[in-house]
Amino acid sequence: MEQLRLTSRHDAGQIAARVKELARMLDEQFAKSSPVLVGVLKGSSFLLADLARAMTIPLSCEYIAVSRQADAEILQIDFATAFPIANRPVVLLKDVVHTGVVETYLMTQLAAANASAIQLVAILDKTSERTMDLTVDFSLFSAESGRFVGYGMDAGGQYAHLPYIAEVEGSG
Repeated sequence: MEQLRLTSRHDAGQIAARVKELARMLDEQFAKSSPVLVGVLKGSSFLLADLARAMTIPLSCEYIAVSRQADAEILQIDFATAFPIANRPVVLLKDVVHTGVVETYLMTQLAAANASAIQLVAILDKTSERTMDLTVDFSLFSAESGRFVGYGMDAGGQYAHLPYIAEVEGSG
């Protein structure tokens, strides 16, 4: 793979501070319940791990894999395990929220499974690309445009391991 040019946008310290702030808010919001953190693979895996460790209330962690068939709008959703969410709050974690189509579908499915509440959390919220009427409840950062890697987000299967978020310049 050709080396990409990366420009650092958010360093590890900024990410850690935002995760700590988010954990505090979620701890307060769900103090009397036990939320289920549901990470959309693979991009949200770092966020789920860091957030779960930073929260102080009882919680569960689960994953969903979402894939799109090439040149199609058909989504395939695989639940890593069959996890109960009825009457429990769900915190849906996503790497980047673009159009909102995938997130809207997932939230509809979680609501149909009788989640008591659903909060959407994104590492990056790209509101300028939204085509659905969808609000991200919490985001670590926002971005108008661009392609990003690091903190779980990859380009061609690489760069997810970076402890910071970088914008990809050019093509690779």
